[in-house]
Amino acid sequence: MDNAEAESVFRDFENVPRRIFLDSSALQALQTYGGFLHESEPLQTGDAAHRDPRGVAKLEALRNIRLVAERAPFEFALSESSFREIEKKADARYLQWAYDVLDHWMACLAESPYVGDPAVAASAESPAHGYLGAGDRALLKDAILLGCDTFLTMENKLPKNAQHIEKTLSIRVVSPIEMWELIRPWAALFR
Repeated sequence: MDNAEAESVFRDFENVPRRIFLDSSALQALQTYGGFLHESEPLQTGDAAHRDPRGVAKLEALRNIRLVAERAPFEFALSESSFREIEKKADARYLQWAYDVLDHWMACLAESPYVGDPAVAASAESPAHGYLGAGDRALLKDAILLGCDTFLTMENKLPKNAQHIEKTLSIRVVSPIEMWELIRPWAALFR
């Protein structure tokens, strides 16, 4: 392998997500589909995941990410804005699940309290991001302020704007499918 190839491989590895903000849709999928993700239980034929053309593929990718996450140096982040969205669901089990994830996140913050750029976070409010809803803007701002490099969502709409968001806000917005594509070449290192 020559130097150019080695540099390319290094850049690819550096592109693996490290600090990942969990959109409430991703957090809820982790809780709702725990049997599928952790125990390989089958999905019911009428399950909501089947209504999304990419729903089952997203869950399969999320299962793969979860397997790698057991050993990979991933940090999964939540914020106060996350909890405002979670509380709106009025689901005690979901809220308890979120607090369990928050415990992990607080341990990560204690070890690595990196804080992102407030000016970049504030730019999420600019007219250039007018296509984002208030909730998405708040979560993206939080993710940037928490130093996240990746924003994981189960939604279909937000990732359609991923290229613009990454260019202007310096954070990747990915579905589990795209995140798995970033991780997959390196997955064997963490198993």
